[in-house]
Amino acid sequence: MNGDISHPRGSGPENLGSLEETLQQMNTLIKENRELKEALKQTNLSMKERFEGLSAWKEKQKEERDFLEQRLEEAKTRLNAMDVENEALKKRVEEREKSGAECLHTELEALRGQIARLQAEKNDLVALNSELQLKMGQGSPRDSFIEIRIAEDELKVTRDLPNMPKDPCAFSMPKAESEEQTVRQLLHSLRAETDEKERLQLTLQEARGRINELENRLEHAESSTQTSLPSTTEINSSAEVKNLEDQLLKLCSELKQAQVKLDEAENMKRNLQDRCKDLEQDLGTLRIQLGEKQKAQAENDSLRVQMESLQAAVKLEQKKTQDEKNNLNPLKDAYTKLFEDYNELQEEKKKREGCVSREEYDDLQTRFATAEKALADKQQKIDEMKMEIFQKEKELETISVFQAQAEIYSSDFYAERAAREKIHEEKERLATQLEYVKKQNTQLQEEMESLGRHSMSEMQRRHVSRGANPQGPPSPHHLQGGIGDWQQQNIPDHACPKCGEVLPDLDSLQIHIMDCII
Repeated sequence: MNGDISHPRGSGPENLGSLEETLQQMNTLIKENRELKEALKQTNLSMKERFEGLSAWKEKQKEERDFLEQRLEEAKTRLNAMDVENEALKKRVEEREKSGAECLHTELEALRGQIARLQAEKNDLVALNSELQLKMGQGSPRDSFIEIRIAEDELKVTRDLPNMPKDPCAFSMPKAESEEQTVRQLLHSLRAETDEKERLQLTLQEARGRINELENRLEHAESSTQTSLPSTTEINSSAEVKNLEDQLLKLCSELKQAQVKLDEAENMKRNLQDRCKDLEQDLGTLRIQLGEKQKAQAENDSLRVQMESLQAAVKLEQKKTQDEKNNLNPLKDAYTKLFEDYNELQEEKKKREGCVSREEYDDLQTRFATAEKALADKQQKIDEMKMEIFQKEKELETISVFQAQAEIYSSDFYAERAAREKIHEEKERLATQLEYVKKQNTQLQEEMESLGRHSMSEMQRRHVSRGANPQGPPSPHHLQGGIGDWQQQNIPDHACPKCGEVLPDLDSLQIHIMDCII
């Protein structure tokens, strides 16, 4: 062609026919080569589009993976911080419970020692009073027994105070509620001490009034009966005054002791109020920490929801990747088929090299080289895409590991929620127990008050019945005659100076004098 194909000499129609056939075959090959070139070009374009799509998907997956890793790191740091905070709170609660139990134990021991000391002092005073009455010959064992029974009744509440925390319900109470109950008990004991102080002050005032009255009467009696009364009356009056002075001193000492006890109880009350304020502050801080923990829990729930949405997105991307793999398989088959056709054409080309001109051969050789280069580039791109697919599969495995970690965190969170619910139920149960114990305490206090009123009325009734006059009240005429005959009669041992009634003992005489004078 173009003068390059030389016709041998003596060529005939057969050579011309073979040349035309060769030219037709060459044209056919050129046409097929162009078609192959167009097919390769289209394949290159489609592979380029696929590669760009895979690159964009890879960038998107990388960004999503970075975002997921960042959120997972944040969740891990928050969970670690919450674990550390929970450990710190548990340690603080244990330390506070331990210190509170030790303080309560020491206070309980101190109260027991104080009660034992008060009991010993009371017993000493009762024994001393009994001894003095026995020495003076004006008392009886029955009266001493009554005084000891009264002292035991007065100290019954105080003696029961240190035994109250031994109740199993009290040990199961929370720390703040047990301390509140202790404060109530101490306030009750403080009120009892205050009442005792007031009672002693009233008794002291009455004793002073009786002493002043007796001294006035004694002076009047001494002035009126200076010549007629014997020495025995003076001795009895002086003994009675001395006895009343001893009782006055004893009441003063009891009043001082009651004042000291009252001061100690007030100091203890002040210390307990300070402790209650500290515990309220700690409770406020614990409530604040609980609110922060609830906020962290809400953030954890939101993170879990986001993680679920990200997992759904990952599943969608996995589905897209599988679809792209399925679409890539037909392309691989088409590429294999084209490569086989190319090999067949190359073999046919080798067979027909002798019949093709040099320029066409060079042209075909260059085209063949470009086709091989294009195929090598395509093969390299396919290998790169395979490597990217392998890396994507590894990344999907990493995402599954992250999903497992998230499930573990979720299980830990639900376990912690169950523990908190259990603690809340225990707290409600203890609150019901506290209400029950409060009701029992109120009932016991009412019973003790009714018992005290009953014993007081019984004692008053006994003294009234003992000091009653069997002969009836004296008439006014008799009273005037008794006042006139006072200078000529001896005063009995236990006779009332106003009405002249004779009583069996000194206590009955004192009670009768108070009623008669008033």
